[in-house]
Amino acid sequence: MITREFATKWCNDLKFAWEKCDFQKIMNIFSDTSEYYEDPFATPGKSADDILAFWEEIKYQRISKLELKPIAIDGNRLIVRWFLDYTDVRDDSLAIMDGVYQVDFDECRRCVSFTQWWVIKE
Repeated sequence: MITREFATKWCNDLKFAWEKCDFQKIMNIFSDTSEYYEDPFATPGKSADDILAFWEEIKYQRISKLELKPIAIDGNRLIVRWFLDYTDVRDDSLAIMDGVYQVDFDECRRCVSFTQWWVIKE
């Protein structure tokens, strides 16, 4: 079972990697993930290359605000609320996103399944 302390550290590690565009750290976080849903209705990423492709977009984000907060733990399942406010450096457009992650861990606390739901303010 995961703990509140583990959940907070996991969120902080992901936030740091996201803000720094540290793709190696991101890949370490998701190295054991066999199902990665960027969208719950899309085909899941199943490989490191698939997962990395989902994260490629962050290199275009000039982040104003990024928050990740664990909101529920049930055994080895973590629910995270996240919020992102950024400018896309390609065209200076502003984006505000709000979402939820469902993260499932194995007995060794490795992320094995990841699903997110999100909405973007238009």
